Amino acid sequence: MREGIVMSGFGRVGAIALVLFVASCSAAKDDTGATGSGSSAPAPVESATTTTAPPAFAPVGPGAAIEPGHQYTFGTVQSGGQKLLTVGPDGVVTLTDHLEDRALFVPTPVKAGAEEYLLKTGKIVKGGEALCLVVNSPGGSEPLNLKTAACDAGKDDQVFTFPASADNKGRLIEIAGLFAFAEGGDGTVVVQESGEGDAMSAFTLRDQGKATIPQVG
Repeated sequence: MREGIVMSGFGRVGAIALVLFVASCSAAKDDTGATGSGSSAPAPVESATTTTAPPAFAPVGPGAAIEPGHQYTFGTVQSGGQKLLTVGPDGVVTLTDHLEDRALFVPTPVKAGAEEYLLKTGKIVKGGEALCLVVNSPGGSEPLNLKTAACDAGKDDQVFTFPASADNKGRLIEIAGLFAFAEGGDGTVVVQESGEGDAMSAFTLRDQGKATIPQVG
């Protein structure tokens, strides 16, 4: 009788131990499952970076629309807009990689609403008035270039248009059927007839605000 009681006690203890063991395993499994599903750290988010052209230069493309009374820089598309037209000490147009007063130009319509322009200097004045760019012949076998002169809308070699390039990645500079070419590698700018697209440079325009020349029109 006592033995049966003792055995019964052991049976109850064993049953309790078994229940506790099963419960412990179940809890451990749940913990493992929760840890397995939530322990992986979220993938790091890469911060977006943007690249912009230096403030002084225009981005590549046709650039700003031409507005009367505003001054612009003309940067070559080939250089990413960093080589700008500028007026040299001798009045001849060349290239610079600096935003300077001599690199500012004011396209001025020859008449209201026209898409033909005089290209006036933004800061260079003579006798109180701005100068205009004109097709110039240095003489001899030298190619034609652009040079400053007194403005005269009646002269075809001072009347500019700025059509889009064939690939629409910039604007051409056209004067009396000639086109500006500024990719010779030595900083010179010449004007010549177009060939198979290799005699024309595309330019991107950057609006530099309202012109301050004494006489815009």
